Amino acid sequence: MLENDQTTQDAKRLLAAMSTNHSEARMVSPYGLDRPFSPSWADAEQAGLDRVRRDAAMWWLIDNNLLEREEEAENLRDKGKGLPDYDYVYGSVFRITGRGRELLEELWEERRQQ
Repeated sequence: MLENDQTTQDAKRLLAAMSTNHSEARMVSPYGLDRPFSPSWADAEQAGLDRVRRDAAMWWLIDNNLLEREEEAENLRDKGKGLPDYDYVYGSVFRITGRGRELLEELWEERRQQ
């Protein structure tokens, strides 16, 4: 499903950190809690990423449909404002997609087997 380069590995660590740090991003069951959340620097720090690697990982997650922006951010982009800089995106609200949850399940399974 996913390549195995540095950005991909960073993105996996960042996604795992987000799911750990934001209770609203966790899903206890297929029908459980799944609310939008705002990523923070703590996520990047937990994943061991500096700003450049965090930014690349975040875009990788968005571009590969593992994270989706909530409507508010999308509406601003649709009005021609674009996505100014990464701090704007990082202050935005996201939801982990079904594909992102599948990856998280794989990551947790790998950790259990170690």
